[in-house]
Amino acid sequence: MLESKRYFPLFIDLNEKECLVVGGGKIALRKTKTLLDYGAKVTLVAPEIKEEFYNLPITIIKESFIVDYLNEKFLVVAATDNPPLNEMIYDICELKGILINNITSKVDMNARFGALVENDEFQIAISAKGDPKKSVALKKEIERFLDDYE
Repeated sequence: MLESKRYFPLFIDLNEKECLVVGGGKIALRKTKTLLDYGAKVTLVAPEIKEEFYNLPITIIKESFIVDYLNEKFLVVAATDNPPLNEMIYDICELKGILINNITSKVDMNARFGALVENDEFQIAISAKGDPKKSVALKKEIERFLDDYE
């Protein structure tokens, strides 16, 4: 049985923070856009990259991941379709004290992205402990509630 972790909900300033996204697919694209929305400086590394990345203000390294890419990074997103690689990135980040979000594990990470609801008065992050479909469903309910609240 996997031991579950408890994550402390925290809002954090990512403005100008150096972030690395490993992977060039649709989930990596979504995570990259979220990081950019909050002012992060994003470097993307992947041997294959979706075209949409080239329209974003990021640094692109079209190569396979190497450990040196972790140097001086504040947050890393392991967003490849290769769970052993993502787990290896997690292990290294843990040793180096780097925040790491691993898309292929519910436990091999120390940072989790929540579903976000934001308006002029509220900023709400939702986590269903690794079940993004449940988070998105609740997000929609909260958005409807806030629409009625205003």
